[in-house]
Parts: sequence; C-alpha cells; structure tokens
Amino acid sequence: MKAIEKAAISRILIDLIKADKVIDSREMELYRNLKNQFSITRKDEIEAYVMPLNKAVNILKEMEQSFILDLLGTFEDLTMSDGFCAREETLLMLMLQLCLNSPFLDCDVISSKIEESWFDERQVLYVESHHAKEINIGIASNYRAISRELKLCGLDFVYLPQVIRHYITTPRELLNEIVAMLSPSLSESAIAGLLTKIKLFKTDTFCIEQLHHKLGFDELADTPPAFMLRISQSKVGNEIFTNFLRIELTADVLSIVQELVDTFLSYNSSDHIIVSHKKDEKDSFLYNGFYRQVFEVLLLQKSVMCHLLIDFVHGTLSFPEIDITLSGLHRKEKALYILFVYEAYNMAIRDEDGSIKQNGGINFTPPTSAKQLSKFNHRMELLQKKYAKIYSAFGGDAENAPDITKADIRLPMISGIRRAINKHSEKIYDAERFVVNRDKNGIYGISANLEALQCKDFQNAEIISFLESPLFIKLSKLD
Repeated sequence: MKAIEKAAISRILIDLIKADKVIDSREMELYRNLKNQFSITRKDEIEAYVMPLNKAVNILKEMEQSFILDLLGTFEDLTMSDGFCAREETLLMLMLQLCLNSPFLDCDVISSKIEESWFDERQVLYVESHHAKEINIGIASNYRAISRELKLCGLDFVYLPQVIRHYITTPRELLNEIVAMLSPSLSESAIAGLLTKIKLFKTDTFCIEQLHHKLGFDELADTPPAFMLRISQSKVGNEIFTNFLRIELTADVLSIVQELVDTFLSYNSSDHIIVSHKKDEKDSFLYNGFYRQVFEVLLLQKSVMCHLLIDFVHGTLSFPEIDITLSGLHRKEKALYILFVYEAYNMAIRDEDGSIKQNGGINFTPPTSAKQLSKFNHRMELLQKKYAKIYSAFGGDAENAPDITKADIRLPMISGIRRAINKHSEKIYDAERFVVNRDKNGIYGISANLEALQCKDFQNAEIISFLESPLFIKLSKLD
C-alpha cells in the first residue's frame, strides 16, 4: 500500500474517533490494531494531520472496490466500538457510503476554511452554477415530500426559489421594517431597489456570486445540480476546515433523497431525532445558516458582484445592484474612465478564437527612439479624439475637452476616479477590478470582465452592453 493511501486511511480513522467528542480506550485499542493491520507509521499519521478530508476521500476512491468494501466494514466497526453511533459519526458514515459505495450516485466532499456561522449542520442546500430546468421541476413538484423525508434525519431543506417566494409574498411594509432595522443606513430608494432585485435572484447567481466568489468555494464555480450539507469539521495542520457532502442530482430527485435518508437511518443509533419546527414562512424569517446568508446577500448587500452602468441620459456612473452612484466625478473624469473602458477592449490580447485573454490599456510614457515617437504621437492624437467624443456624449463641448495627453491634467483625474470607486469597495465584490491601475510596464487599464459594463443612452430604451452601444461603435470607427 502506498504511503499516501495509508495517510488517507489514517485521516478518516482519526476523524471517526474524534467525531463524537469522546475518545475511549476501546477506540484506541482498535485504532492500534488497525495501524498494525495497515502498517500505518508515525510518518503516515503526520501526513494525515495535514491532509484535508476531501483529499483523503478522493484517494480512497481510486483504490480497488473490494478493498474499499473491506475498509467500510472497518470504519463501521470503529464507529460502533462503543455500541452507539452518534449523529456526528452517522454523518461521516453517510458520506463514506455515498462517496465510496454508491454506484448510481456521484458524490464528493468539499473541504473549505469557512466561517462556521454561515452554515447550520442541519441544513441541506440545493446548489447549481447553471439553471437545470428538469431538476428544478423535480424539486418543485416534490418539494413537500423532499422536505419531509429530510426531516426524518433532522435535516432542513433550503431551496432558494422557495425562500425568495417567501420574501416576495411578505407584506412590503413588514419587509421594509426588517431591512431598516438590520441596515439602518440604507435609504428608502435603496431598500426599494433591493426588494425589486429579490424577484430576479436565482440559485445559480447565489452559488457563483456568494458561495464561490465571496466565500471561496472553488468547487462551486461550475457545479452540477446538487445537494450540499455540512458533515463535520477537521483540524488540518493548524487550521479548521469545514467538510461538506455534495450529492449530484438527476431529475428523479426524490429517489436520491430517499437513498440518503435510508443510509443515514441505517447508521443512526439514537431512538429520537431532533426535528426543528422553526419555519421560514408567513410572518417569520429564519436568521441562521444559509437563511442568514441569503438575508445578508439580498437585503444587507455586503460585497456583491456588480455591473457598472454607464448612463449617458443622466450623465452618471453607477452600480445598480447596490444602488450606488459614483459621486465627486465631473464630466472630464467620467469621460476619461470610459476611455479606459474602451481601450481595455480595443487593445485586449485575444485567443485564437477571438475571445479576450487579457484586457488592454493605455501607455502614456513616450518612447526614446524618434521612429517610435512618431507612432506614439499619432496614438496620443487618436486617444484625444476618442476622449473628445466621449466627453461630448456626457454633454460637453468636444472642442473644449481637457488635454489628457498632459500628465498634470490626466493624473489628478485618475486619482479622482480611484477615490470614487474605492469609497464603496466594501459593498462591491472585488472592487479593484473597476479601478484604473498602472502595471509594471506603465500601462493604465481596468481588469473587469467587459461583460460587467452596461450602457444606457438616448437611442436605447433598455440597458445594453457597452460593447453594443452606439458610442462604442463610433469609437471603433476611429481606429
């Protein structure tokens, strides 16, 4: 047996021993025998100590199935060595059975350094990174049955569309009062905007913006439709990891839930299971675990993925998702910022298929050679023409547009743009993407995905992508 496999076995044995918070002599005697059986050395235990649970499970998945079945028997013996299988041990055995010995289910473990307060150990969350129509239909049509099955294990089903429906059907006055109490700094217009956003909120958006971007669940960036539930916590080195079981779903969701419940109950030794009667319905709102996170995401707006709206009708730059309009910017700064936005696309580095590999930018540093200087001066003249057109789009006189080729005019404008965006950096996820920065080669630019830039002008009643705007088309004709 390879050293890495012995470390993986040791990791799981240790987690099972520690699961019920009691380590007795029978477990330690069995552990000593198992160490001899698998030839686990002190070095293997040290390796296990720094190995996350998800890695250990993935290693075991690659072993021979006959050996895996023997291992599961060994894990069961250890779990029942004291004659009782606690809930924490039951959850681990549930995970091991579904991940290692369930031919019709695709399951894995996600191990992350996550703030514990975000997750309740009795909640099961539905996740997806792309809307799965058939599976959502399967959940919606069997929602009551799924919820009741999971209740048999003391688990609460958290299905985002159901939560959103609750918010939408709540009297607006009550919801306004709750939001105002939790976040008194929000204006009435901001609250109205947030309540409107609730109606558009989707599960895939929640998974990508919050679980992946904000909380660091890399595995959920492109997750299939799945259930996710917290199963344990492990000390990995000097850090605490929270472990989640992810169960991929098919359209027959109810059958998968029944297998989960049957497996759980086959290990559970307790003659009673705690079932919470607290409900997120009617005039009450749960404020723990995933429910708390949904509330904070939707209503308190802490660090949200945003679009930048370039509004030529009102002459503003804003982030509609958080009801923020950039203040302290004059026409000249706004026009310069849009020039940087345009050049990010115009000078971008592209792959063979034409997709943008890296945003472009502007280099204002003149070259030393006379031949290159001529091209540079032509480039600066062209940039000034583009800037004048953008300046005009914001209601200014193109002939009187500031000369951005002069550093003493340009640099204070760039600083003003940075201040205006950084002022709201706590509310905008990865606000640095929208800030104009200068790289080591002297190139000024932004790193935001250009799809995050939207436009509103007099020619279009609806908000459109900036890349499709009349101004963008006019600028491209100058190149």
